[in-house]
Amino acid sequence: MIIPSVTLRKKRVVEADALEMYESGPLWLVDEDYKNGRELNFKTYDELSGIYELYLDAEISQVDDIADSITGGATMVTLSESMDREKLRRALFYTDSLILYVRSNREIADFFLSSGGRRIYSDSMLFEGNSVQFTRTLKCDSCNMVVPIGGFNDRRNKEAPALP
Repeated sequence: MIIPSVTLRKKRVVEADALEMYESGPLWLVDEDYKNGRELNFKTYDELSGIYELYLDAEISQVDDIADSITGGATMVTLSESMDREKLRRALFYTDSLILYVRSNREIADFFLSSGGRRIYSDSMLFEGNSVQFTRTLKCDSCNMVVPIGGFNDRRNKEAPALP
């Protein structure tokens, strides 16, 4: 399955025009505001979750923020690979609606999977033993591809639209 991705920056969806053509289904929302140390964007989450199954890519590292994100409308929430083991355990005890975002920390990814985590997002590694893999650049038969929609957006390559 291809999951379209949009970016939330300065409390606005950058690709809002392209998103209007995508009527429903899963949506990967990259919250750059939160990643840059600002507040969670509950108003936007609430608006989008009424239309889409919202996968919030915020790389959250606080358990309270996970709970707030899910209450705010996110179906799934990405966690930062910088979370320590105790926080990961608490997060997994709270919910299984988690996706661990992994760039290079294979050890924490293995811990996440062995502790009951089932979803990993990485554009640099493939993992065995998880039920769902999300990736941007790697190709595999069992992966869900996260593909940005719209035009070029700063650091992301926007060359492949994911509109149905």
